[in-house]
Amino acid sequence: MSVRLQQLSPEARRLLVPELASGEIDRWPDRAVTPFLSEHPSSIDLRELDAAFDRAIAEFAPFDPSIDPELAVALHRALPLRRRDAAEPGLWRFLSVVHRPDVIRHRWENRTWTTMRRRFWNPGTRPDSHAFARLWWIAELTRRDQDFDATRRMLRRPALANNYFTRQMSAYPPLLEAYLDVLEDAPPSTLEAALRALTRRLSTLVLESLSTDDLRSLLSTVRLRVETDSVDR
Repeated sequence: MSVRLQQLSPEARRLLVPELASGEIDRWPDRAVTPFLSEHPSSIDLRELDAAFDRAIAEFAPFDPSIDPELAVALHRALPLRRRDAAEPGLWRFLSVVHRPDVIRHRWENRTWTTMRRRFWNPGTRPDSHAFARLWWIAELTRRDQDFDATRRMLRRPALANNYFTRQMSAYPPLLEAYLDVLEDAPPSTLEAALRALTRRLSTLVLESLSTDDLRSLLSTVRLRVETDSVDR
């Protein structure tokens, strides 16, 4: 049966309950969700996305972060949205609360309701943001046309994506390329310290005036300083 992308209104927040996040409620019946649904302008058929979701769930164990690159690429390929449309939170809430809550339950263990609720509801690119919206936007910001190599590299290590996409400067493509080139193999403590130091340096520079080579050099200097300071302590 074909299901098309829809939007879920903010009033449907009453449907986001702990029982849905834990799986006690597998999925809401149509009669419960229909009053809160409206058509999405794209009207995308979701069969391709569902097939990709099913393959990922079969391949990866529950709560395995290695699933993230596969989900991100699948979401972006199956949902070729304009950024303006992707900024509409209702479509992500439809996917999580109504259409495929099982995918979020498979990826994330429900350790705290406050955090789990955000993963079903709050858009953004932070690690505790809406699980689907976060991955789609990371794919959007890291892809080169249909080349998702940088997406996979970024999401292969949770610390790499988590440290980068909590910062507003993350949408600048030359910085992304330089970040991966210089810090992809860095330990989490170095990642965090290097990005804090970079933020301080950029307070006196215009980010958009810097090329990939400029940023690569700057990040290399910052990384060396952070690692040297760590050894000296």
